[in-house]
Amino acid sequence: MTSVNTVSLWNSDIAAAFTNAMRHRVNVRVRCCILNDGKPVDMILHGRFRRVEGREVQFVVRHKEITPGKCKSEENTCEYFFCLEDMTPSGRVRLGYQGPGMVLDIGYSEKNELRNLFLRLANTCSTRQMRRDRRIRWSNERSRLAGVMPLDEVPATRVELRDLLTRYYNSSQPNPLPLVNLSASGACACVTEEVAQYSRSGSIFYLFFIVPSKAPASAPPHIFLSKKMGISRNVCEEGTGLRLLFAEELNWESSGPNLLWSDIVATGSDRLRACLDDYPEEEDETVLTA
Repeated sequence: MTSVNTVSLWNSDIAAAFTNAMRHRVNVRVRCCILNDGKPVDMILHGRFRRVEGREVQFVVRHKEITPGKCKSEENTCEYFFCLEDMTPSGRVRLGYQGPGMVLDIGYSEKNELRNLFLRLANTCSTRQMRRDRRIRWSNERSRLAGVMPLDEVPATRVELRDLLTRYYNSSQPNPLPLVNLSASGACACVTEEVAQYSRSGSIFYLFFIVPSKAPASAPPHIFLSKKMGISRNVCEEGTGLRLLFAEELNWESSGPNLLWSDIVATGSDRLRACLDDYPEEEDETVLTA
């Protein structure tokens, strides 16, 4: 189990963490109890810090979810969570920050929509090391395109890749392929038992490709050579969960007919990671002090 550390907000490293969260526009989750239509309700909000001044923070709301049922928290209390990344000699590290606070004021738009919260943070917060990459629960609506196929040989040219994708589109495979979750370093895809049990000697087994719904229309798909890490039962409505690790990523900046693949086992895909930052949902953002 990962240990949890409690540190003072006034520690220079922690004070810098809040400023860095604002500067790098990281996703912040805030659980709070505030008035909604005259009644206190629990909400889960996702957004970003816009201003950090000592203990007081302006939090801009990008996504709102009202928790059904009776409010379980004290009105105008909150709890925040965010992650910051750092590169160390051993690779990329993500550190999670979580702590309580108070809602000082609430800002609304002209249409009376929740726009921002003004928060006062507590004197201490908890930290712990997280997964290297956010693992996001996925739905078909989040993919414009997605698929996976076993490889007999790694495609070496653009023509070979085009033929592979054409063959996939002409098959009976669903499009987009249902995914259980997705991260910058791997995915869990719902596939047939035949595809899940595919086995062949060598280090690369599957071609995985996806176009997230929030990717720019002009952006090329994300295409990875992937290793099979295992299978998961009872995670898909239909089929079997195939767990993949992205080993190499197609480099679209390479010109010419031959494909160039970049090794990303140790780092994950920076390009996909930047796109996934627009999706607020995170599996590993659990209560640190639980």
